[in-house]
Amino acid sequence: MMPLSNPLQWCLLVGATLLFTALFMVAGLPGATLLGPMAAAILLGVRGASIELPKRFSWLAQALTGGVVARSMDVTILHDVALHWFPMLMALSTMLAGAVLVGWLLERSGRFPGGTALWGTMPGAAPAMIAMAGDFGGDPRFVAVMQYLRVIVVVVLASLVCHFLLGSVPVPISVPGAVPPPSASVASTLALVAVALAGGWAGTVTRLPAGPLLGPILLGGTLNMTGLVVLDSPSWLIAVAFTIIGWTTGLRFRRELLRDLVASVPLMLLSTFGLVAMSLGSAWLLVTLTGKDALTAYLATSPGGLDSVTVVALGSAADVPFILTLQTLRLFGTILMSVLLVRFLRRR
Repeated sequence: MMPLSNPLQWCLLVGATLLFTALFMVAGLPGATLLGPMAAAILLGVRGASIELPKRFSWLAQALTGGVVARSMDVTILHDVALHWFPMLMALSTMLAGAVLVGWLLERSGRFPGGTALWGTMPGAAPAMIAMAGDFGGDPRFVAVMQYLRVIVVVVLASLVCHFLLGSVPVPISVPGAVPPPSASVASTLALVAVALAGGWAGTVTRLPAGPLLGPILLGGTLNMTGLVVLDSPSWLIAVAFTIIGWTTGLRFRRELLRDLVASVPLMLLSTFGLVAMSLGSAWLLVTLTGKDALTAYLATSPGGLDSVTVVALGSAADVPFILTLQTLRLFGTILMSVLLVRFLRRR
């Protein structure tokens, strides 16, 4: 990219974001408000853009996303766990076992530093995986590319599956099963923002995995299920949060990083598609054992990040609470499995 001032780079990013988002919306892809900013950020990132978002913006976007998700949580989540605990356990075990198997096969290829491939294939919790890889002696650069490359592939595939394969019709982001009001009231919007900030802070200080995201989900979900508060937000606020997430992910793909790791990209993509293929097996288990629709089962088992899969789910007709429940359980399972792997590898 030609040397450009930061303000001009931001203008290009905003313009490209609007263009890509509009194109994806015209194409009818769910998650367009995430895919558009992500595509624009990748384009600028690999062209040598020097801009980046401060970490507090990413924190805020995750917290707001958690607040948006919390408004769709109700007592049906507890009902799902109580009713479908065995299928959920089977699907979760299959997903984690598949990730470990793919990581082990990549390790055996000899193309990655020791321990790197395992962290790179673990689904979700990308920052934790990158940190653990660095602590153990792996290459955090490889892990970062593997994690975020998989997020992008999974988001694109999930959007395409929603639109083309499963016949999903994009719907306005709303609480499943509820009739949305014409517009969010000021009180409900302020309540959601307050829950997002308080929950994000609590999740961060308590070091909860993905704390800025899970904190508001746990706090807001509890309040929403008890009926103590009404959570809602205008569509523009949701779009802002999703845009920040897309930019944060896309701008990580710098030219120098891709140039150093380009030789390993084919294997990374192969491992990603392998994980997606294995997730189809987990989805089939859910459809067979729970009777859930194929779209819900696919999104619940997709090996992407919790926030990115949630964005796609919120823009579709899927059962968001069920997807959130299984994705959250997988997130905690990933953290636990990674700790066990660290101990095992250190012994060896």
